[in-house]
Amino acid sequence: MNSEVSLVAVARIIKPFGLRGEVKLHLLADLKDFLSYKEFLIKEKFFLKRLVPQNIRGQGKIVKFEGYASRDDAEALRGKFLYIKESELLEKNHIDEFYAFELEGLEVMDEVEGIIGKVRELFNLNGRWYLDVEGKKSLLIPFIRPIVNSVDWQKKIIYVHLPDGYVNL
Repeated sequence: MNSEVSLVAVARIIKPFGLRGEVKLHLLADLKDFLSYKEFLIKEKFFLKRLVPQNIRGQGKIVKFEGYASRDDAEALRGKFLYIKESELLEKNHIDEFYAFELEGLEVMDEVEGIIGKVRELFNLNGRWYLDVEGKKSLLIPFIRPIVNSVDWQKKIIYVHLPDGYVNL
């Protein structure tokens, strides 16, 4: 029997916040999605541990979990990722919607340069989304409409139009 569970990271615990067991988070998911989940998983050395939010504030960035009442309790969570089961992901409302992890491994093709690499990850940096592409060179490509034209899910290709000389920077 295969007991492997596919997990999706939705946040990273940055550090304790205050003295009552709260932690500060870096969200990896859309805020409205994050606030919809009633429990999360963290990876311990040999098992998964369930965390249930008791209180969420600060626009979803400060969380207190059941059973964590002190700063020392919260310190034990520092640096851990919060996961949800892939099977519990919220339904997408539109055909153009996707989860960031779904882009990982897709090829990136420029109109002029051809295939330039594969997506390592999609990440948010200061409020802007970037594709981290690994190929002959590592590239960060802004994930915005004038540059990213379309995603062909069947061919597993992201079509982009990069500015002249961008690949050679």
